[in-house]
Amino acid sequence: MNNRNRIFLITLSFAVVAFSLFMLSVVFGWFGPATDVGGAFCEAARPGLIKQPANTWSNLGFIFAGLLMAWQLSKGTFHKNQNRFTQSNFTAIFFSCIVVFLGPGSMAMHATETETGGSFDMLSMYLIASFSASYALQRFYHWTNRTFTISFVLIILICEAVGMYHEEIPIIDYAGNAIFAFFLTVTIVYEMLNSFIRKHVHERKYGFASVASLFLAFAIWNMWKDDSPLCDPHSLIQGHAIWHILDALAAYFLFRFYASEHKEHTN
Repeated sequence: MNNRNRIFLITLSFAVVAFSLFMLSVVFGWFGPATDVGGAFCEAARPGLIKQPANTWSNLGFIFAGLLMAWQLSKGTFHKNQNRFTQSNFTAIFFSCIVVFLGPGSMAMHATETETGGSFDMLSMYLIASFSASYALQRFYHWTNRTFTISFVLIILICEAVGMYHEEIPIIDYAGNAIFAFFLTVTIVYEMLNSFIRKHVHERKYGFASVASLFLAFAIWNMWKDDSPLCDPHSLIQGHAIWHILDALAAYFLFRFYASEHKEHTN
């Protein structure tokens, strides 16, 4: 078996296991009792296993995006670019699986409205913020994969600690969202340093597209909460579902930005 084929096979296996565990947890009530966690995102809780169908199934976009990344990398779509995504199975599998996990992680909250589901939802956000910040730092400081992994774990622990502050924060609502935004900002700053100081060359249009998708998603997220003029709790067209789809698109654009990286040729 081609060594690169493992990227897709491992990511696909992870997706099957993660989604299966999500469904089993919903069916058997492993997430615990519903406490209206995630209930502020407009969609009314419905009877049955899946409380918020639109906000739940829109997260399939993350699973699709992660599998698409893994498929393209396994087939060598970007093999001409010399970067960790095209040269390292570790990095390729790590990121693809994180993006896949964003799906069941967010589904856990919207399908069940439980405290445990909410914790998985926030963890999925912390994972992507931690990867993007650690990966930017790794390339700037020439870290090994071991140091990258240590940074990745430390950032998640920091996010979890900050997320324990439960007082409401204007606009962003929750401290966990604030620390998520902070590490995304760290990512943007260090990606700029990688471009201008380390002379890494990318297809920058994908970086801009990723950031633009996030900002648009955040605007929709804010405009479609409970009691907003756009909110129709019983509609299957939900702004928060659109937020999920745009975030999955942002993750894919971020991947294309990473996969396009190569060193600037100098004489």
